[in-house]
Amino acid sequence: MKRFFLCCTMLLLSHLPTNPTSDLISTAISEVERNQFHLPVDGLIEETFTLQRGQTLSTILKDQGISQNYIHMASMKASAYINLRHIRRGDPIHAYTDTSTGKTSFIVYQPNVENYLIFDLRDSVLVHQGAFPVSTVLRSGSGTIKSSLYQAVQDAGFSPEIAHELSQIFAWQVSFFNLQKDDDFSILFEDKVVNNQSVGVNFKGARMKHKEQQYYAFAFSHDNAIEFFDETGHALRRPFLKAPIEFTRISSRYSLRRFHPVNKRYQAHLGTDFVAPTGTPIVATADGTIVSASYNRSNGNYVKIRHNDTYTTGYLHMSGIASGIRAGVHVTQNQVIGYVGSTGLATGPHVCYRFWENGKQVDALKVKMPPSEPLPNTIMPEFMEVVNTVRPELDLEDHSSFLVP
Repeated sequence: MKRFFLCCTMLLLSHLPTNPTSDLISTAISEVERNQFHLPVDGLIEETFTLQRGQTLSTILKDQGISQNYIHMASMKASAYINLRHIRRGDPIHAYTDTSTGKTSFIVYQPNVENYLIFDLRDSVLVHQGAFPVSTVLRSGSGTIKSSLYQAVQDAGFSPEIAHELSQIFAWQVSFFNLQKDDDFSILFEDKVVNNQSVGVNFKGARMKHKEQQYYAFAFSHDNAIEFFDETGHALRRPFLKAPIEFTRISSRYSLRRFHPVNKRYQAHLGTDFVAPTGTPIVATADGTIVSASYNRSNGNYVKIRHNDTYTTGYLHMSGIASGIRAGVHVTQNQVIGYVGSTGLATGPHVCYRFWENGKQVDALKVKMPPSEPLPNTIMPEFMEVVNTVRPELDLEDHSSFLVP
């Protein structure tokens, strides 16, 4: 009988918590109300303000009554997460005062909408980084061009970032300086959202109708990178961009007889003038080697790039040439080589873009580039699954547009 009761007792003990005290503590902790930074709400008074001109992390801590020794330790530990010289005016700061002691217990600095840095100043100095949860929302929408792509995107309820992404995707197929009224687009993308704010988008697909021609783009992973391909599996990326700057108007086209606004006579204009504000970055339209980066009376500050034995491009009237751009330097497509200006024989800020084919200047907007190589046959079935999934969404006549902050 004693043996029976001993066995029952041992069985009962084996089902009891091994550390009931720790379980009670865990339960208590889980019931504590916490704010967005996971700090306890009870016993703390929050004060929120923004960094002002001339303020630094050290001055913020000093204003909160933190000792110089603690300030030094906080700065040293924070440097593992952020560059303290790059904290910006307007960034939010949250200070939490302990109601029982009247001392600052925590300082929270938010360098962006995704992350925050907590300074725990209670006993010693602890610094750790936190991140807000990120949610991913699949969004779709469409729009029609009435004046510009930017305006059409905003009218459809999307952010300017969407216009920029769309222009980058179709940079090799569509001249966004020559969009026509009633050109249209449709898009499908993943929107990463933190605290109801968009922090980034990943396009799944896009469609652009320009001059009654339909262009498609489908995101697909190939060679360990996400690229965009048309519906036949050809990469959208081409050897040359359509233009060296973004979103502006063409003030003068390639012409063998144009009235020169400065010289006041008719003469050939063997380039395309893209108007943009002074200082707008000018990029190389393709990989190549700098032939010259100099100044003369007609061209002003200019850069000339040889891309291969067939093609050369020129960029005239710059306000300044980018640092490091000089003869013999190799540049890559989309690399900044200078900035829009009005130097030389120019009446206003623009870039005159010139294009040579086999040594002869030609109209850059009319040069026909060969298509890119298609995806290998071995992965085409996988790619076509993506096309068959995404394309029906892009072809919908009525999209429900979503607001992207």
